[in-house]
Amino acid sequence: MRRAVYAFILIIILAFLGGFPAYLALGQGGSQTVTITVTAQPVYSPPTGGGGGGGGAAGCPAGEMSTTGRVTAKGIATQPFMVKSFDERFRLIINKGIIALTRHGTCPRCIGIHEMTQPPSPPEGAYIIGVMYDVVPDGATFTPPAVLEYSYDPSDIPAGVTEQSLVIAYYDGATGKWMELDSIVDTEANAITAKISRFNDLAVFGYRVEAPAPPAFECSWLSISPTEVDIGETVNITILVANTGGQSGNYQVILKINGVVAEEKNIVLDVGASEQVSFSTSRDTAGIYSVEVNGLTGAFVVKENPTPVEPTPVKPINWWLIGGIIAAAGIVALVIFLLRRRMIF
Repeated sequence: MRRAVYAFILIIILAFLGGFPAYLALGQGGSQTVTITVTAQPVYSPPTGGGGGGGGAAGCPAGEMSTTGRVTAKGIATQPFMVKSFDERFRLIINKGIIALTRHGTCPRCIGIHEMTQPPSPPEGAYIIGVMYDVVPDGATFTPPAVLEYSYDPSDIPAGVTEQSLVIAYYDGATGKWMELDSIVDTEANAITAKISRFNDLAVFGYRVEAPAPPAFECSWLSISPTEVDIGETVNITILVANTGGQSGNYQVILKINGVVAEEKNIVLDVGASEQVSFSTSRDTAGIYSVEVNGLTGAFVVKENPTPVEPTPVKPINWWLIGGIIAAAGIVALVIFLLRRRMIF
């Protein structure tokens, strides 16, 4: 019986305490309805590969930046902001006015750049600089493009890979290929800059630059003009030299006549350039002369000078004699004429 009384008293006390706020409201006059709304907050799991140190911001996992207060519901950036990778090597710069959307066309809640634990293979001949990066949200777009900056450590660059060959690339999951971005390398600041319109897994690659091939020279088009001359006349010999190698270089052109070096010339040719090299020679002995210029051969002929023919001397004309003969002939003709006329009469 006593236990039942204690239980009854306890129930009355609990009922009074439960209704006490309502009594306060009634005591203030009028009736009020108190509504309590509970909103479920999303729970994010860390992305694959882990995040960069520090706790998440505004409900984002560790190492990611919240877009709250920076991007509108339509994905428009209201202010410029920067997202750093877990190691602070990569920096994604989103300027004011850029529209950032997920692959589903919604505003991204969080943006992050983490280390990739199971990276795909690099392109053939490429060397990974540092590590590969997993991005969140993968497949997001930026219109107009956002800016990517990467700070590299020169000690991460393998031997034979030049800084000028470094390039930022993203992984296209649809094609399974790495796509290289137009990258600008600042070797003094050890930084690479590129513009990106699609947010996919990132990496920096370098390539070995093979040493250019040495210079290689080819000779062609040996010209000998004229091929037949008299003693002492000039013969012009020309050859075309081209550099088909990978570097500029010096080349020696040697003219040999009858196997004996007659003249040498040195030329300098750039890669892909060509030049005509000319020689002039003359001989004081008749004969056939062989010509060789760096492996190309030909010949020319030197003839004996013809014996000059002495001209027949011309006797002077005796104009007085000719004049006397003509005058005598005229006198004889006149005498004959007069005699015939006298006989007639």
